[in-house]
Amino acid sequence: MNYIKQQNTRKGFIIVVTLVLTLVMTTMGIGLYYSSIQAAKEVNSNTDKRTYLFSAESCITEAINWLEKNNTRCSVGSICHTISTNKGMGKWDIGEDTKRKKQMESQGYKCEIQKIKVKALNAGGEGFNVGQDDNYESETTINKHYFKINSNGFNVGGNDKTSLETIVSIIY
Repeated sequence: MNYIKQQNTRKGFIIVVTLVLTLVMTTMGIGLYYSSIQAAKEVNSNTDKRTYLFSAESCITEAINWLEKNNTRCSVGSICHTISTNKGMGKWDIGEDTKRKKQMESQGYKCEIQKIKVKALNAGGEGFNVGQDDNYESETTINKHYFKINSNGFNVGGNDKTSLETIVSIIY
Protein backbone atom coordinates (compact mmCIF):
# COMPACT_ATOMS: atom_id res chain seq x y z
CA MET A 1 0.00 0.00 0.00
CA ASN A 2 1.29 3.31 -1.01
CA TYR A 3 0.63 6.29 1.10
CA ILE A 4 0.37 9.56 -0.68
CA LYS A 5 1.96 12.24 1.30
CA GLN A 6 0.01 15.51 1.01
CA GLN A 7 1.46 18.77 1.99
CA ASN A 8 -0.43 20.29 4.86
CA THR A 9 -1.49 23.68 3.50
CA ARG A 10 -3.77 24.41 6.48
CA LYS A 11 -1.08 24.64 9.07
CA GLY A 12 -2.04 27.37 11.63
CA PHE A 13 -5.55 27.80 10.20
CA ILE A 14 -7.17 27.03 13.58
CA ILE A 15 -5.24 29.84 15.24
CA VAL A 16 -6.37 32.36 12.62
CA VAL A 17 -10.03 31.31 12.93
CA THR A 18 -9.79 31.45 16.73
CA LEU A 19 -8.27 34.94 16.67
CA VAL A 20 -10.94 36.21 14.25
CA LEU A 21 -13.74 34.79 16.39
CA THR A 22 -12.17 36.26 19.52
CA LEU A 23 -11.95 39.67 17.83
CA VAL A 24 -15.60 39.52 16.71
CA MET A 25 -16.83 38.42 20.14
CA THR A 26 -14.74 41.10 21.90
CA THR A 27 -16.16 43.79 19.60
CA MET A 28 -19.69 42.57 20.28
CA GLY A 29 -19.02 42.53 24.03
CA ILE A 30 -17.70 46.09 24.01
CA GLY A 31 -20.72 47.23 21.99
CA LEU A 32 -23.13 45.55 24.40
CA TYR A 33 -21.27 47.07 27.35
CA TYR A 34 -21.68 50.63 26.03
CA SER A 35 -25.27 49.95 25.04
CA SER A 36 -26.11 48.73 28.55
CA ILE A 37 -24.41 51.80 30.08
CA GLN A 38 -26.60 54.08 27.94
CA ALA A 39 -29.73 52.12 28.89
CA ALA A 40 -28.83 52.37 32.59
CA LYS A 41 -28.32 56.14 32.27
CA GLU A 42 -31.70 56.48 30.59
CA VAL A 43 -33.43 54.46 33.31
CA ASN A 44 -31.76 56.54 36.03
CA SER A 45 -32.77 59.75 34.25
CA ASN A 46 -36.41 58.62 34.03
CA THR A 47 -36.38 57.55 37.68
CA ASP A 48 -34.89 60.90 38.71
CA LYS A 49 -37.47 62.85 36.70
CA ARG A 50 -40.23 60.90 38.41
CA THR A 51 -38.83 61.65 41.86
CA TYR A 52 -38.42 65.32 40.93
CA LEU A 53 -42.10 65.26 40.00
CA PHE A 54 -42.91 63.84 43.44
CA SER A 55 -40.87 66.63 45.05
CA ALA A 56 -42.69 69.28 43.01
CA GLU A 57 -46.03 67.74 44.03
CA SER A 58 -44.93 67.84 47.67
CA CYS A 59 -44.28 71.55 47.31
CA ILE A 60 -47.77 72.03 45.86
CA THR A 61 -49.25 70.15 48.83
CA GLU A 62 -47.30 72.38 51.21
CA ALA A 63 -48.43 75.48 49.30
CA ILE A 64 -52.10 74.44 49.50
CA ASN A 65 -51.74 73.89 53.26
CA TRP A 66 -50.25 77.39 53.54
CA LEU A 67 -53.10 78.86 51.46
CA GLU A 68 -55.77 77.28 53.67
CA LYS A 69 -54.42 79.26 56.63
CA ASN A 70 -53.12 82.44 54.96
CA ASN A 71 -55.27 83.02 51.89
CA THR A 72 -56.18 86.63 52.78
CA ARG A 73 -52.59 87.87 52.96
CA CYS A 74 -51.97 88.90 49.37
CA SER A 75 -53.38 91.04 46.60
CA VAL A 76 -54.06 90.20 42.96
CA GLY A 77 -50.88 89.97 40.87
CA SER A 78 -48.48 89.67 43.78
CA ILE A 79 -46.35 86.72 44.90
CA CYS A 80 -47.98 85.70 48.15
CA HIS A 81 -45.43 83.25 49.46
CA THR A 82 -42.37 81.24 48.38
CA ILE A 83 -41.67 77.78 49.76
CA SER A 84 -38.19 76.37 49.33
CA THR A 85 -36.24 73.46 50.75
CA ASN A 86 -33.05 71.61 49.87
CA LYS A 87 -34.05 68.47 51.77
CA GLY A 88 -37.03 67.62 49.60
CA MET A 89 -39.37 65.01 50.95
CA GLY A 90 -36.74 63.87 53.48
CA LYS A 91 -38.18 66.31 56.01
CA TRP A 92 -41.56 64.58 55.84
CA ASP A 93 -40.23 61.36 57.45
CA ILE A 94 -42.62 58.84 55.94
CA GLY A 95 -40.86 55.80 57.39
CA GLU A 96 -38.65 54.91 54.44
CA ASP A 97 -35.45 52.89 54.69
CA THR A 98 -32.04 54.57 54.84
CA LYS A 99 -31.29 54.31 51.11
CA ARG A 100 -34.59 55.92 50.15
CA LYS A 101 -34.17 58.66 52.78
CA LYS A 102 -30.78 59.60 51.33
CA GLN A 103 -32.30 59.75 47.85
CA MET A 104 -35.13 61.93 49.13
CA GLU A 105 -32.70 64.24 50.92
CA SER A 106 -30.73 64.77 47.70
CA GLN A 107 -33.74 66.43 46.12
CA GLY A 108 -35.27 69.81 46.77
CA TYR A 109 -38.23 71.88 45.72
CA LYS A 110 -39.24 75.48 45.35
CA CYS A 111 -42.66 76.92 44.63
CA GLU A 112 -44.22 80.35 44.42
CA ILE A 113 -47.84 81.18 45.18
CA GLN A 114 -49.32 84.05 43.19
CA LYS A 115 -52.86 85.43 43.45
CA ILE A 116 -54.19 85.86 39.91
CA LYS A 117 -57.90 86.70 40.14
CA VAL A 118 -60.90 87.29 42.39
CA LYS A 119 -64.40 86.52 41.13
CA ALA A 120 -67.56 87.57 42.99
CA LEU A 121 -70.18 84.86 43.44
CA ASN A 122 -73.73 85.41 44.69
CA ALA A 123 -74.63 83.16 47.58
CA GLY A 124 -78.20 82.38 46.61
CA GLY A 125 -79.26 84.28 43.54
CA GLU A 126 -79.37 87.83 42.38
CA GLY A 127 -81.06 90.82 43.93
CA PHE A 128 -82.56 90.77 47.37
CA ASN A 129 -83.53 87.96 49.70
CA VAL A 130 -87.32 88.04 49.80
CA GLY A 131 -88.62 85.98 52.67
CA GLN A 132 -91.93 85.70 54.51
CA ASP A 133 -91.10 88.42 57.01
CA ASP A 134 -90.89 92.16 56.49
CA ASN A 135 -87.09 92.34 56.26
CA TYR A 136 -85.61 92.68 52.82
CA GLU A 137 -81.87 92.12 52.94
CA SER A 138 -79.36 92.14 50.15
CA GLU A 139 -77.70 88.85 49.39
CA THR A 140 -74.22 88.38 50.76
CA THR A 141 -71.61 88.07 48.06
CA ILE A 142 -68.82 85.62 48.47
CA ASN A 143 -65.62 85.66 46.48
CA LYS A 144 -63.70 82.95 44.69
CA HIS A 145 -59.95 83.61 44.82
CA TYR A 146 -57.67 82.05 42.20
CA PHE A 147 -54.03 81.29 42.92
CA LYS A 148 -51.30 80.02 40.62
CA ILE A 149 -48.63 77.76 42.11
CA ASN A 150 -45.41 77.35 40.13
CA SER A 151 -43.45 74.44 41.52
CA ASN A 152 -40.02 72.98 40.69
CA GLY A 153 -38.61 69.70 41.94
CA PHE A 154 -34.85 69.42 41.43
CA ASN A 155 -31.62 67.65 42.25
CA VAL A 156 -29.76 69.51 45.00
CA GLY A 157 -26.54 70.81 43.48
CA GLY A 158 -27.56 69.82 39.95
CA ASN A 159 -29.34 71.29 37.00
CA ASP A 160 -32.04 68.65 36.48
CA LYS A 161 -35.55 69.68 37.40
CA THR A 162 -39.24 69.11 36.77
CA SER A 163 -41.65 72.05 36.71
CA LEU A 164 -45.39 72.08 37.46
CA GLU A 165 -47.97 74.82 37.31
CA THR A 166 -51.25 74.47 39.19
CA ILE A 167 -54.28 76.74 39.50
CA VAL A 168 -56.07 76.57 42.86
CA SER A 169 -59.27 78.33 43.86
CA ILE A 170 -60.57 79.09 47.34
CA ILE A 171 -64.05 80.37 48.13
CA TYR A 172 -64.47 82.68 51.13
